[in-house]
Amino acid sequence: MAPRILFIPASGADGAGEYFRCLAIAQGICRRWPRADIRFIVNRKAGYANDVPFDSVLIDGTPTFNTADVNRAIDAMQADVAIFDSAGRVAQFAHARRSGAATVYISSRPTARWKGFRLRRMHYLEQHWLAWPRFLQGELTRWERIKLGLMGRPTIVFLDPVLPLRSVARADDFLRGLGFEGRPYLLVSAGAGGHQRSGVPVPELLVAAAAMVGQTTGHPIVWVKGPNYRGNWHGAAGVMELDAVAPSELLDLVAHALLAVVNGGSLLLQALAVKTVCVAVPVAGDQAARIDGCVRRGLAVGAPLDAESIAATIRALLQEPGRMAVIRSRLQELDLGNGVDQAVEALALLLWHKQKLR
Repeated sequence: MAPRILFIPASGADGAGEYFRCLAIAQGICRRWPRADIRFIVNRKAGYANDVPFDSVLIDGTPTFNTADVNRAIDAMQADVAIFDSAGRVAQFAHARRSGAATVYISSRPTARWKGFRLRRMHYLEQHWLAWPRFLQGELTRWERIKLGLMGRPTIVFLDPVLPLRSVARADDFLRGLGFEGRPYLLVSAGAGGHQRSGVPVPELLVAAAAMVGQTTGHPIVWVKGPNYRGNWHGAAGVMELDAVAPSELLDLVAHALLAVVNGGSLLLQALAVKTVCVAVPVAGDQAARIDGCVRRGLAVGAPLDAESIAATIRALLQEPGRMAVIRSRLQELDLGNGVDQAVEALALLLWHKQKLR
């Protein structure tokens, strides 16, 4: 098969979780169907807009608010499947269906999930992928089950954390090149890096906190700024600064860190999947609840978005190796797969049904 898949993630100058989730799934599709035709619709203001490794359509603004541009791209591709990640309007879903595409909606936060369960949207969706681990109260609510019974659609697919393909040899080479093979370090990443707090880029607050700790403990810091970071930090001793790195490289850095200081978005879930102890900081409105859920289960430690508080949290955790060991033990008990595999299997079933109806 050579399926034609159009990805339409929410995209902008702040976060990038939707885009990187779609990118990992797209790469999984290529492993399953090497001749697949894959395209993206991306906001040209996103820091990664010119680095998409697939054919892409750049538009002025996020896809949700640019229906005409999205519909033109749908017409131009004549896709078999259109995948909307936290993006899209009913008019876009309906247009995709009229063009012959099956429609998939991905939600990873409460507001996006609620939209996906609106009856008018459900009418035009074949599948709704919940990028929402079941252990974080991801099960269907009674009201959602009632709506599904009423509509008879879409098919619900639960996704574990979506991870890029990992390679031990590649990770070793990457860390060796940075000089961190076998050396303990603290990893700092606020995700895409575009959020600000009181005019200060959030990534700078996180790295400043880690640098305070590094000055007293001697631990080196690896800071991944993110593709949307637009600050002008002047640096600090013991901090290695990296611009945007490949998703697989970021995951390698997280997986081998002594401790990771991350945002409360997709990166937190990836850190849980690779069993890394983290200090999680909410940098966007939906992240506090996700962090709280992890903290209640003893899977992570939370900190408010304040450099002094973050530094104090990191320092306290490093001074309690027993506490870190307990967190690692609980992470080992998590039975998490890779959401990429689950997404590709759901797509295979969808394409099979679509082909059967021809």
